[in-house]
Amino acid sequence: MTPQFPIENLPIVIQWVTTVIPLRYYLVIVRGIFLKGVGFDILWPQIAALGLWGTLVLALAASRSRKTL
Repeated sequence: MTPQFPIENLPIVIQWVTTVIPLRYYLVIVRGIFLKGVGFDILWPQIAALGLWGTLVLALAASRSRKTL
């Protein structure tokens, strides 16, 4: 089993780097739902961040693909 380290215990630079990793938000959502039983009212910032990531990746993929018939 891999050890889990709270992000708050990491150096500030690494904490900033983790904000660009979508897995961070997903794990907070999963832990909140399964372990704590919290709902949308608590997890909405992580859901919004993950939705923003998805939108950005979709927009980038659409702009990079060529449209040919």
